[in-house]
Amino acid sequence: MTVLPAIDIFEKYVSNSRDKTFSDINSIFFNDNNNILISTSYLDLIESTFDSELINLLVVELSDNNRISPDIIDNNEDNIFEKLYEDNCNNIDCLCAITLNETLSIDHYKYSRKDKKSKNKDFLIFELLKSNIISFHYYDFDTDLEIQKLLKTTFSLPKKLSKINIYNRYSEYNYLTFLANKSIHYFNLISGSYHIKKLEFIRIENDLKANLGRNLILKSTHDLKLLHERKIFFNHFILTFDQALDNLKVTEPNWKIDIEVDRKSCLNEWSKKNGSFVKHI
Repeated sequence: MTVLPAIDIFEKYVSNSRDKTFSDINSIFFNDNNNILISTSYLDLIESTFDSELINLLVVELSDNNRISPDIIDNNEDNIFEKLYEDNCNNIDCLCAITLNETLSIDHYKYSRKDKKSKNKDFLIFELLKSNIISFHYYDFDTDLEIQKLLKTTFSLPKKLSKINIYNRYSEYNYLTFLANKSIHYFNLISGSYHIKKLEFIRIENDLKANLGRNLILKSTHDLKLLHERKIFFNHFILTFDQALDNLKVTEPNWKIDIEVDRKSCLNEWSKKNGSFVKHI
């Protein structure tokens, strides 16, 4: 993901206060999975606001590791931060404007607003920016509706959803019907004789399209080795389930959901097997 930190984020960073908030901000800046959006004009503002060598050292570190977001639109407006987001959010996939406490007119995530209990968007984003992955277990939820809410919240993180790739041996859609009519490619397993596979493919395709929309494209394989994990890829996000979607219930023990972000390297590896799936039997 790409992070656009507000002035109060940099203020906390240069404070060197060594509290939890400082530690979290530090983790975000030095997480190799995150790009940082800092334009020339915005950097001038930051350096004029804080007389600190730490800013210069941070920029050098980010630049040396190719983590300063390239090819951005700069500006010299009074509201430079908001304009940076508005001018670049449609060109940068998953651009996240973050603040500590400041309330802005643009879409942004506020550190002081994050709530672990409700698992709100602010909590998810800051946790993912810190460590790339969050795991939730069955005991983290009081009701099945909370599980549904978590998935809806996760899919609402990107400003615009890209193609959704679902890898699952079974044709499940429990908790996913809110994605109906999105661009979904569903990869599953169908075994048996040619005649059985053909009939099963037609049945599964009709069932999935009835619940996830007519835009869905079903691709199938009979190779058991190609599908073990249950994964969903979209934008820079990966969802991994260690149980069938239909079993994600508070009454079912022993399951977890991993929410992860990366630079699409995992998706690229998984995509290598896509040629073994077919759209028809």
